[in-house]
Amino acid sequence: MGQFGYFGKVPTRGDFLQEQLPGAFVDSWSEWQQAILSVSREQLGEEWADCYLTSPVWHFALSPGACGKQGMVGTLMPSIDQVGRHFFLTLAAEIHAPPVMYWHQRRWCNDTEEHIFKVLDDDNDIQTWGEAVKQATWLPEVSTDLPLIQQGAEQSDQWVLLSDDEMQANHLLHVTYREQFDRYCIWWTAGSARLPGCMLVTNGLPLVSQFAAMMDGNWSKWGW
Repeated sequence: MGQFGYFGKVPTRGDFLQEQLPGAFVDSWSEWQQAILSVSREQLGEEWADCYLTSPVWHFALSPGACGKQGMVGTLMPSIDQVGRHFFLTLAAEIHAPPVMYWHQRRWCNDTEEHIFKVLDDDNDIQTWGEAVKQATWLPEVSTDLPLIQQGAEQSDQWVLLSDDEMQANHLLHVTYREQFDRYCIWWTAGSARLPGCMLVTNGLPLVSQFAAMMDGNWSKWGW
């Protein structure tokens, strides 16, 4: 747990790069990305290339089942390959604690963002870069212990959370998100020229038809 891998395109290579990520995650992630690129290109028209290349770096924390069997955290950056084909580059790692814990203790995303930007440097050696990803220990130690949820009486909307340990606000936030969204996913960004810093909570991966807003910041237009 906590070992990072990578998937996607970089400017110095023509082929996809993939290392140390679960196959089920990569398959679902790749399919979703192909779809959001295709649909957003159609939605944004002539503005698409500029929106894509200037879109912000997004960080994410996904519940199990949202994209493969395991929970995942990571960082997503717009990129291109050696011949100019557009595709995102992702750094990601498996997690076994609630996603909200990795949003709350999110200093790790400063490290992943700093490292993912290095692929844009002219003198970056991609093999050395990839080895650094595989050896990185960016994630914090997070407790996997969760309170037991006991529903209130029949037809009651109340909860009882039982725990032998000290209860944390994140425990309540996790329960709330899970009850409302089931496979909740948290997304956050420092923003870009088009889009201010923000946080999103989605049920599973963002809808393909709505991802354009994560590029251009036009939330109402794209149905958020």
